Amino acid sequence: MTHRRWFNTAVAVLAFAASAVAIAQAPAKPPVKVLVGFAPGGGADIIARLFADKMREPLGATLIVENRTGAGGRIAAEALKNAVPDGNTILLTPIVIPVLAPLIFSNLNYDPVKDFAPVSLVGFFQFGFAVGGTHPAKTMQEYVAWVKANPQQASFGSPAPGSLPHFFGAMIGRGMGVDMQHIAYKGGAPMLNDLVGGQIPAGIDTHIELLELDRSGKIRVLATSGANRSPLLPNVPTFRETGFKDIEGSGWYAFYAPAKTPVAVIDALNKAVVAVTMMPEVRERLTKMGVEVQASTPAQLVQLMAADTAKWGPVIKASGFKGE
Repeated sequence: MTHRRWFNTAVAVLAFAASAVAIAQAPAKPPVKVLVGFAPGGGADIIARLFADKMREPLGATLIVENRTGAGGRIAAEALKNAVPDGNTILLTPIVIPVLAPLIFSNLNYDPVKDFAPVSLVGFFQFGFAVGGTHPAKTMQEYVAWVKANPQQASFGSPAPGSLPHFFGAMIGRGMGVDMQHIAYKGGAPMLNDLVGGQIPAGIDTHIELLELDRSGKIRVLATSGANRSPLLPNVPTFRETGFKDIEGSGWYAFYAPAKTPVAVIDALNKAVVAVTMMPEVRERLTKMGVEVQASTPAQLVQLMAADTAKWGPVIKASGFKGE
C-alpha cells in the first residue's frame, strides 16, 4: 500500500469514527408528551394511548401519555397552556375542555381560543337517554306521558355536573315542558348502578356506556342524540325521530398543541393524526368504542369549536348552572 492510499484510508476510518462519535453524542429527540385530563382506563385515556402508539412512525418520535387528572380536565388544560410551544407537548381532550368549561366557569386559568393551537379532530360520539329495565315506558313518547303523569319522578342522572348529559337532560325537560331535576354523580358507573337498581327513573350517558346494559335488558335506551341512528343501536331512534326536533348533538375528541406552536409543527402533527385515523385497526377499535372517526384540518376544528360554543351557550345559560 502506498503512503497516499494508506493516508486516505486512515482519514476515511477517522472520519467514520468521528461521525459515529458525533451521532452517539447527539441528543436524542425528546418524547412527545400526550396530556390527558382524565384517569387511566377512560375513553380519553384509551384513545390517547392508541394514538401515542400509532403516531410514533409518522412523527418519527416516541409518544408517552401523561395523565394530569383533576378539576374535570382543567389541570391538563393549564399544563398545555404553560408548555413550551415546540410540538413536544400535546393534549387529547373531549369537548368539555375547549367548549363547555369556558361556558361554565368564570375564572378559568386558560382560554382555549388564545392558549390552544388546534391540531385535528379525532371523532364524534353520541349520548343516550335510558330508563331502568322495569320502567313502564318502552318508547320516548311513553316516557313523556309517564313523566307528565308522575311529575314527582321527573328526574334524571348524569355522570357529572356540567357535562353534556347534564345539559341534554335540561333540553329534554324543556322540550317536554317539565322541570327535570338533575341528579349529578361522580362518574357514569355509580349513576348506571342506580339506574339498574331503580333508585333513579332515568339517566343519560354516552351511548357506548349504555350499550351492554341495554342489550342485557337491565336498562332501556329510548333515544340517542346524533343526527342519525347509531350503528351500535340501530333500533333506537334519535331524539328528532321521537319528536324532540331541537335535540341533536355529539361529543367529540380532538388534539391540541400550545398556542404559538410553529405552523410547520402543527402541520406535521395534523398529518400524523390523519394518518392514524386512516388505519383500519384504529378505525375498528374506535368504532367499537362508539366513536365515529373523523379527522379534520386545524381550521375545521376551530369552526367546530365556534359552532358548538354557539349551540351550547344558550342551553347552559338557560339551565342556570354555574361551575364552582
